[in-house]
Formats: sequence, C-alpha cells, structure tokens
Amino acid sequence: MNLKIIKENDKELEILAEKEKATIFMLLKEELDKDPDVIMCAWKEDHPLSKNIHFYIKTNGKKSPKETLMEYVNKLIKKLEDFEKVYNKALHGKNK
Repeated sequence: MNLKIIKENDKELEILAEKEKATIFMLLKEELDKDPDVIMCAWKEDHPLSKNIHFYIKTNGKKSPKETLMEYVNKLIKKLEDFEKVYNKALHGKNK
C-alpha cells in the first residue's frame, strides 16, 4: 500500500491510497462514525480501474485526526485478532 498525505491540519486529514481496494477504508469509516469527536469521515474511489482511494477525516479538535485514525486502526487490529481466535476455535473445534 502506498499512502500519501494530501491535507493535514489540527482538525482534518486527507490521505490518498494508491492502487488499493476500499475494504479497509470502509471498515475504518464504519468505526470512526461511532466516535462523537469525529465530525465527518468519508472515502471515495477515483475510478474502479485506478484503485485510488481518498480517505478524509475531520474531528472537532479534541484529538488530532491522525491520532484518532491510529486509535481506530488499533481497534480494528484488535477486532481482527479476536475474530481470528473465534474463527480458529470454530474451525478446529472447542478443545483446541
């Protein structure tokens, strides 16, 4: 994944992910929308063939958008690790 910061200030962050699918950004947006300090969060794809994703987050300034984004990246990592444990348990049986 190649990320470029397009815009960054105390309340806004815009990132361009080149040659990337939108899946991770869909998950992040879903989680960030739950945060009361996030005013807006959105992603858009330039074109399905280009695979360039623009990701935008605006906060109320209590936390920087970069700090907020990293908090939710870590929460998603934790959710995926929990899913992996449950999946492996289901796949291999309860005794393993």
